[in-house]
Amino acid sequence: RIRLNVGLVFTNEELTDLRQLLEENKVQSVAKVGAISPCDVVIPKGDTGLIPTETAFLQALQISSKINKGQIQIMQPKLIIEKGEKVGQSEATLLKKLDIKPFKYGLEVLSCFSEGNMFDVA
Repeated sequence: RIRLNVGLVFTNEELTDLRQLLEENKVQSVAKVGAISPCDVVIPKGDTGLIPTETAFLQALQISSKINKGQIQIMQPKLIIEKGEKVGQSEATLLKKLDIKPFKYGLEVLSCFSEGNMFDVA
């Protein structure tokens, strides 16, 4: 019996080729408010493209920044969401402003059935 979100993929191709194809077709996604983060999300150091009036927004998230050549520059990388945490409104808004799509979604291969044998994927 199959439960939850399960997909079955049938192929005559090599399993390693199929796995690579599935990995290549994962889609980048924005962080949505209330979603559980599948990974740590770090805001990188460097220019943001944000205008100087938005420094207060970064300060509220305890992200050190300065104004450089008319835009906000983040001084050091900052972990803003840990794996397993819910995405908050402020974090989602900041990631959207910075055009950061931290999550990848797609099929995850858990098991394979080949020539009458079932095995877990390592």
